[in-house]
Amino acid sequence: MFSALRSLGRGSSVQRRQVWGLIFVLPTVIFFIIFFLYPIVSGLLFSLTDFTLLRPPVWVGLQNYQDLLKDRLFLKSLSVTMGYVVGTTVPVWVLSLLAALLFYQRFPGREFTKTLFFTPVLPSLIVVAIVWRILMQPNGLLTQLTRPFTGLGEVNWLSRPDLSPISMIIINNWTTIPFYMLIWLAGLTGIPSELRDAALVDGANRVQSFLRVELPLLRPTAVFVAAISSINAFQAFTLQWAISPGRGGPIDVNTTMGLLIWKYGFQFYRMGDAAAVSVVLFAMILVVTVFQLGLSRGEQYSLE
Repeated sequence: MFSALRSLGRGSSVQRRQVWGLIFVLPTVIFFIIFFLYPIVSGLLFSLTDFTLLRPPVWVGLQNYQDLLKDRLFLKSLSVTMGYVVGTTVPVWVLSLLAALLFYQRFPGREFTKTLFFTPVLPSLIVVAIVWRILMQPNGLLTQLTRPFTGLGEVNWLSRPDLSPISMIIINNWTTIPFYMLIWLAGLTGIPSELRDAALVDGANRVQSFLRVELPLLRPTAVFVAAISSINAFQAFTLQWAISPGRGGPIDVNTTMGLLIWKYGFQFYRMGDAAAVSVVLFAMILVVTVFQLGLSRGEQYSLE
């Protein structure tokens, strides 16, 4: 680096640009190495050790991964995570797209209504969790609103094993649908209006125009929405930590893999197992994301 700087004054213009480009990029590279690459590598190494924070790590190889296959709590968290991912991705894709189609149309008060619809995205997720925890008290506002339709008394929305996971999914979808609606809306805005007009002139109705013209052009937007929502769903932690009884209860029906990492690391002091779960979670997210991108690329090539 120093020799390159010394030769900077007498080098060619191309060499000078290369050196200065390296100088300006170097802080970002250092930041990436310290805060991204180093934690990933260290987490992978810790997953191969018996590390409890009370004694130095002891190398055990793949033993932690073998133990996870027989760990009831890990297998439970795996099924909970997959159910949560399905419940917070597919409905979100459909409902956010329908909301975008609605707000793409012109009607009186559209901008004001769109602003109100987007308000759940503005607070942080922990604030949303606390508010919903108050609403879902056994005799809270949600129970009062649903009582005329259900005829039930107090409802333990968060303490019942059958209702608590559904409640988590509803809260998450309530906060994320408006965000993805804006992404779909940006994709719809980028479609030339001439294509829609041409389809209507050819005799297609609104539904046929959307299915045959707009939806194929929304494929890049769909891939982005699917990838981001899937990654966020796999990393679910805040809602389960903030409002589920016992940090993942009742009976671990809300213990996602993200919450299990926290439990292993900071409740049980099993840092090696926590690192192993994080590596498994990272691998799952990577596989799903690569599959989504590969599927979209294959469809694009087939269309061409």
